[in-house]
Amino acid sequence: MDTRYTDKHGPNVQDILTRATRVIRGRVPAQVRAELRAAVKAGALGHLPKDGLKPEVFYHPDHKHGAIERQRREAEYAIQCIASVTVSPADARDGIETMGGDVLEELKGRL
Repeated sequence: MDTRYTDKHGPNVQDILTRATRVIRGRVPAQVRAELRAAVKAGALGHLPKDGLKPEVFYHPDHKHGAIERQRREAEYAIQCIASVTVSPADARDGIETMGGDVLEELKGRL
């Protein structure tokens, strides 16, 4: 393991250096984010910002290509999850009719 940054940065940075990447999907405590940002500024970590459905990723500087690939895979997973819960208009119409509803009345009710 690279010990250049062992004493300068906290346990969150050490965890990322050990595991190569860390995906940030939600909120991070301000203290942790400050620690990670300081490590990026010092060159101890790399950072890929959030971009659309691509999550934010902090990574070991030697693993940039792996971090890019992981960010891409996470975005593909998010797209698959969204696609699995959306319904095509034809399926929605069929579902309303199967339940005994009137498609036009359903649409009027939503407007």
